[in-house]
Amino acid sequence: MATTTTTTPRAEAAVSAGKTGTIGHDPGYYVVTTIRYILMFLFTILFLGPFFMALLGSFKTTGEVLAWPPTFLPHEWRLQNYADVWNVLPDANGNSPFPRWILNSLILASGVTLANLFFCSLAGFAFARLNFPGKGFIFAAMLSTLMIPGMVLLIPQYQILNAMHLINTYGAILIPNITSAAMIFLLTQFFRTIPKDLDEAAHIDGAGIFTTYWRVILPLAKPALATMALLSFQGMWNNFLAPLVFLTRAEMYPLTVGLGFLKGQYGTFYNVVLAGSMFNTLPMGLLFIFFSRFYVQGATYSGVKG
Repeated sequence: MATTTTTTPRAEAAVSAGKTGTIGHDPGYYVVTTIRYILMFLFTILFLGPFFMALLGSFKTTGEVLAWPPTFLPHEWRLQNYADVWNVLPDANGNSPFPRWILNSLILASGVTLANLFFCSLAGFAFARLNFPGKGFIFAAMLSTLMIPGMVLLIPQYQILNAMHLINTYGAILIPNITSAAMIFLLTQFFRTIPKDLDEAAHIDGAGIFTTYWRVILPLAKPALATMALLSFQGMWNNFLAPLVFLTRAEMYPLTVGLGFLKGQYGTFYNVVLAGSMFNTLPMGLLFIFFSRFYVQGATYSGVKG
């Protein structure tokens, strides 16, 4: 008995597409894809446009920066702007504070990052791997501090630091930032993903708690530690409010605060200000370009279930 099969036009198109190695899509797919790429392009211009305008403005004259309608490329590329910003606000001896501002930013950002790496990892290890009375309550209380606005703590912090004679010192910035509840939470979530069999094996081999933390857990947590280091360094490098309140001497300012003093009383050379802002922006931009995967990991680690 002979049998006959019928094929629909859609099935025939699928068979022919399979023979030619191509897969067809509905017209709506191409419309949605086109709209998606147009939106991504527009958002890219929206977010990166101001940065590129500032970057190009750092090579312009003041007149070009203030010109309307604005120009995109400089008519005259002025590398002298970067030399000028390096020599702004000279003292009686002709020394500019600008190099010191960069050094202060490096010292503060590096110091906070190193302190966070040690103390936050210790706290994260305790919350994730150890059992002690009140652990859940202490962890919840620690996380609740994330809901307190930082501005609310400025006056109490100033009074405490002033009583300790730490105003206008690096300690005024380093001590309040040696730990971070957000970083402790991030590391706690990552440490919980490491099998506890490793702790038991280390204990059988005679390792104590700190040895297990230092020799077993930390080497396995390098991705999370790298993420935390980048986020801590970036946060401290861009910190403006705390140095503005706790530091009053120009030689102690980080770059974020020092840039505000490039504005003159009777006029401002905006091209020089933009050149100075590039010294503050480009390091963070380069860190993000080369280590962007760690920024993404930072978001994924915080969502890991314990």
